[in-house]
Amino acid sequence: MGSSELLIHGQDNRGGGEVEKKSEIPLYTMQALWDGKISLKDFEVVGMDKPIIPHDVFEPDEALPVIDVEALLGADNEARLENMVRMLEAAKTWGFFKIRNHGVSLEVVKKVEANVKKFFALPMEKKLLVKANNFSFGYVGGSPVSWKYKWWLEGLHMKVQDEAIKNIVDLVWSDDEEFSTEFTADLTNYFAIMRDLSRLIVECLTEGLGLPRDTYTKLETPNAICNARVNHYPACPDPSSVFGIPGHTDPQMLSILYQDDVGGLQVLKDGKWIGIRPDDSTFVVNLGDTFQVISNGILHSAAHRVAVNTTRSRYATIYFYGIDNEIPLFIPPQLVTKERPLKYRPFTVNEYREHLVIKQVPMDGVKYLEMEPEIQDAASPSNSSQ
Repeated sequence: MGSSELLIHGQDNRGGGEVEKKSEIPLYTMQALWDGKISLKDFEVVGMDKPIIPHDVFEPDEALPVIDVEALLGADNEARLENMVRMLEAAKTWGFFKIRNHGVSLEVVKKVEANVKKFFALPMEKKLLVKANNFSFGYVGGSPVSWKYKWWLEGLHMKVQDEAIKNIVDLVWSDDEEFSTEFTADLTNYFAIMRDLSRLIVECLTEGLGLPRDTYTKLETPNAICNARVNHYPACPDPSSVFGIPGHTDPQMLSILYQDDVGGLQVLKDGKWIGIRPDDSTFVVNLGDTFQVISNGILHSAAHRVAVNTTRSRYATIYFYGIDNEIPLFIPPQLVTKERPLKYRPFTVNEYREHLVIKQVPMDGVKYLEMEPEIQDAASPSNSSQ
């Protein structure tokens, strides 16, 4: 889930009461574990939500669709249409797909991954130089301890703006200007490519919906916080009861993920959790709740989670593409029909993210935006005077 600059409520261990922490970092799960303030048992997931699929178990014949980006950009109209249709169908059913021939060299990806590993290998005092207050941008040592389902990870969350990235890296590597400059350049270049890929995918899916290609991307403004996370999932003594991140959906438009070769990503498809095999030649793309809502539910934001293991750390780099956070977003009238009446009300991304964080709603958050039945009926095209 993308993080938020909102107030988080946490437990004050000194007094035992719930307090508001506005400028102080919340007590994060992995930091609390490493400090001896909580135990492995505090991470335990039980009942129907308990992990049942190991990190390295994948579908024997994985059906996750693969889209050829080169074909989407090429002059061969037949190949382009074939990939457009496949991507749209994947977005409607899976909410996930892979992209290949994306133009990003493996060398570039591996260099970013190597630098990310260097960050997480630093002493905690170095990482805390860029600590994230209130679960915002910077270093987070897990999820807030007050959350019901706790994350077994540490992450670095960045606003994708050159200056913001530079400020974080410069603070951590103030004693190594050469590496700081190199790491900043690698990240900014990589995320610039991710932005272009995100815009292409959004515009192709928008075209597939029968809308002008820029219907949604033209809403990308300076208030649109495109952001990124790099995550480290340490080896876990008991992966049978702990998740790196439990099941959740992403609030943004879409995400592009590069995962290392360890495995652990699992996607919910038709009520069944399916392991997604790592693959160096592809990125994994998933749609977020915003895209589901402003497509009137035609596209699907799928729940996903990360399983951990006892022997190897897992690393992942995720780019989150979003449009304006502050303006009300509406469903285009072309997507509202008698057969598919208006399903969701207007909303702002900030309002929706606040609901997810404050109410701790990892999955099915879009229900918060559903129209009341009587309003839905009144908004149906058959009842409209337009």
